[in-house]
Amino acid sequence: MAAGAPPDTKEETMEPIPLSGGQLILTNPDDHTLLARDPSLIGGALAHDLDTLQKMRMTCPEVPVGLAAACPPLPEDRDVPLCERYIRTCRAAFKPFVQERPAFYYLHGAENFRALRAAVLAMTDLSGAALMAELPVDADGRMEDGTDVLAAVAVLQRIGVSTIILTAEESQDLTDALRIIAPYARVSLGVRCPAVWLLRDMELPNVELFVPLPHERARRLADLVRTRPHGRTVIPREVDDVALVSDGRDAHFIDWTTGISDEIPCDHELDERLIELEDEAPAAFKLLIEEEEDVITLEENLYMITRPVCLCAQSPELLEKALRVYAGLALYDGTWEQEERILKYFTEKYGLICM
Repeated sequence: MAAGAPPDTKEETMEPIPLSGGQLILTNPDDHTLLARDPSLIGGALAHDLDTLQKMRMTCPEVPVGLAAACPPLPEDRDVPLCERYIRTCRAAFKPFVQERPAFYYLHGAENFRALRAAVLAMTDLSGAALMAELPVDADGRMEDGTDVLAAVAVLQRIGVSTIILTAEESQDLTDALRIIAPYARVSLGVRCPAVWLLRDMELPNVELFVPLPHERARRLADLVRTRPHGRTVIPREVDDVALVSDGRDAHFIDWTTGISDEIPCDHELDERLIELEDEAPAAFKLLIEEEEDVITLEENLYMITRPVCLCAQSPELLEKALRVYAGLALYDGTWEQEERILKYFTEKYGLICM
């Protein structure tokens, strides 16, 4: 492995954030009376359109007021380059919101994890405001598209999302996902679920925020959050002696001396090379990006990648294009040394992990 990145960009331990006792996000201007009754219970307000945003700014001036942003549908044509096309679609959909300068954005309605990640990139292209992301979970700790919830959180918390709100069709699926995520989440966790679920004292480890469902009023949820705290347990956060990474579907834990394969060109034989390397079992694949066509090949073969990926490119422009389409957390081992400021940007924007 190469000597590595400059000291300032070396991967650092992520400090655990303190947990709050559980707060509510208001979603209706008429719920402002809850602020007067118990201001410590209200963590913010969320508007679902621009008119409501203005009303909530007037009725709830004491708390940050955010704006919900629905992720657009994926195009029917799924041919590559799909990722960058969808990012452009999201930017066009989100751009009218930016001039309103809400305190935060709440991204929701993504069809799958890759769409949610692309929506996050689109929003961070446009704005530096705080981001909440709604993450729908299914059975067995996975999303409906098969993405491991821990892999999803690993990516989201490194690309600009400060709060992740989980939703589920079944209460047990929500609890199971939280148990998996809680030890490794370094951002705030919340839930958006039927208020009646709280009557069951369901286990909600490390949950800090509650968002009412569209058809439910905040008042009922507030009463339950206040009076039935028994399910809100705390799972200690794991010490980061290894790195949590994602290949875009599954989560992996690696240390700083992990074995990386030799350089693998992203050409028309990429799929065959990845199959051959499965027998050698390297901890990470090192993919070489030499031209724009390689980025397209990478996107075409994302489904073949079952290990962490180390991306290397001589051109920072090519490296960024590859980082945008790769749905996991890429590693950087110092091959083709990049400027420190560029690595810092890639780390903050795309979650690049410098070895």
